[in-house]
Amino acid sequence: MSLTLVVLYLAFAFGTAIGQQTAYGQCGGNGWTGPTTCVAGYTCTYQNDWYYQCVPGGATTTKTTTTTTRTTSPTTISTSSTSRTSSSTTRTTSTTTTTTRTTSSSTRTTSSSASSTPSSGSTIQHWFVFGDSYTYTGFNAWGAQPSTSNPLGNPTFPGDTTSGGANYVGLAITTYKKSTLFAYSLGISGATVDPTLAFPTQGRALDVEMNTWIQQYSNRATVGVQWTGDNTLFSMFFGVNDITVTMSRTDMDTYTDKILASLMNQTNTLYNYGARKFMFINCPPVDRLPAVYGNAAIKTNVARWNSRLLSFAADFKNSHAGGLNWEQSSYVVYDTWTDYNKVLDNPTAYNLNSNVQTPSTDQSYFWRDSYHPNVKMHDVMAQSLSALWRSAGWW
Repeated sequence: MSLTLVVLYLAFAFGTAIGQQTAYGQCGGNGWTGPTTCVAGYTCTYQNDWYYQCVPGGATTTKTTTTTTRTTSPTTISTSSTSRTSSSTTRTTSTTTTTTRTTSSSTRTTSSSASSTPSSGSTIQHWFVFGDSYTYTGFNAWGAQPSTSNPLGNPTFPGDTTSGGANYVGLAITTYKKSTLFAYSLGISGATVDPTLAFPTQGRALDVEMNTWIQQYSNRATVGVQWTGDNTLFSMFFGVNDITVTMSRTDMDTYTDKILASLMNQTNTLYNYGARKFMFINCPPVDRLPAVYGNAAIKTNVARWNSRLLSFAADFKNSHAGGLNWEQSSYVVYDTWTDYNKVLDNPTAYNLNSNVQTPSTDQSYFWRDSYHPNVKMHDVMAQSLSALWRSAGWW
């Protein structure tokens, strides 16, 4: 599918008027026939000859582009597990694509969901990690880069985390590694997906992480990181802050879709730089955080977020199904919600204190503070990720 149709599809699917592009969406480039102006607060900015993007700041700018026509061969894609199936969707090309979507619920028993079209035999060697404090390791993209002697780069393992030790990033590439893998943890504590929709608790959101990646890693020769679409994984772990800072809203059905549309638009930016392997991590049971324990509204919003994320991820995969110069992408969805509940429901089975409502810096407790788990939960996540990547043929 052409890039034109990718973003046009996202725009229509997410209820955006074709006259203005959403935050972080495409707004120009060779072959682009979609909107060339951005919503208020964003400017249409050159990224490369084929891609202009709506980024924060300045007045709206119109870009002139040339028009080309592309067609793709028919492609059928499905996600794992069972649930509801959407009807086929016909787009303005010679192809009709059918998507099978999977929704999540509180009765879900699997700890991961993988694309039905894994890239077998393509071992991942680099991992760009986007997220919030659960992902944060203190990594400075302009400091020492990951190496065989220290796969986290800087600070040295286990890094500066919120767990009082290693987090899932560090453990996945050390304790549970199946091959050499370097992690570039760009996560920022307090980050949300889009600051215009859910303001980050420390003022920095995914757009800052994206800008760091673009400046430092989009040009592979800049720091000598020879990543490719085949050997590199890009992961997104958001939701905790997005949900807690918006929990008083009464329009979360539409608001969640807006946030996830922004997440997919920013993921699309990575795709246009050459990213092809993606992992989306759903939201853990935020209603069980000591700070908001038992909050019914948050519990509902987490279920909504996780269900929508699966659909949006499937749509992203479907919209990037390949054809001509646009190689097919692959993705997995890691179900952290199930893994967190598994440990919280039976902490003693994991050698943890049975009290899962009181935080403590003692690593025998599940929660370290009112918002963050201790190392044990990160260890469980890392084990699941290792298994998930192996099932996808990435490791």
